[in-house]
Amino acid sequence: MNLSTETANILKNFATINPNIVMQPGSEIKTISEAKNILAKASIREQIPVEFGIYDLNEFLNVVQLFDEPVLLFPEEGKSVRIADASKKQQVTYYFSDKSILTSPQKDISMPVSDVEFIITNEQMSSLRRAASTLGVSDVVITGSDSNITISVKDLKDPTSNQFDLEMKDYTNNAGEFTAIFNIANLKFIQSEYRVELTSNLISHFSSTTLPVEYWVALEKSSTFN
Repeated sequence: MNLSTETANILKNFATINPNIVMQPGSEIKTISEAKNILAKASIREQIPVEFGIYDLNEFLNVVQLFDEPVLLFPEEGKSVRIADASKKQQVTYYFSDKSILTSPQKDISMPVSDVEFIITNEQMSSLRRAASTLGVSDVVITGSDSNITISVKDLKDPTSNQFDLEMKDYTNNAGEFTAIFNIANLKFIQSEYRVELTSNLISHFSSTTLPVEYWVALEKSSTFN
């Protein structure tokens, strides 16, 4: 099996959510954070032949990158994968981890009907991250009314906090007035444009418009919907 650059990049992103992963047979990969407040799923072009667990996903990807044209070979014993170059003259035997010690999704999220929807571009998401880093704040606050939706980054614990505001132009708001709150550390998305769905059940869904990847992120409990 060859590992495409796109799949490798998705796995690098998944490693920021959870350093380990359990791969299932097929062409879908999933991960979930240790706190179980972020779930991510992607469709990939490769067909995973067997179930296996990786304890340190970043290490595994670094091993794959040792080769210019890596090939993944799965022996029948099912305890390891051989990562080789195209000629198969150089290879690394990498052993799987017991999946019972790894954190992996047990089921998909049943997403409720969304109350709010909008598109956020990669440039807008980057602006939010840069502003949060520059201002030293971590709260992402999406506020909505019948007339507008604004995304702000600020410190909710400080009433005099500096803040960055981004007004969204195109959106659907069936919630009326609402405040949806995230910690920016939980918005661990691969660079892309995203369709965002928010629900009063305090579940959000971010689906890429350009890549086969999507994320479900829990809103902070202090979020409110009318």
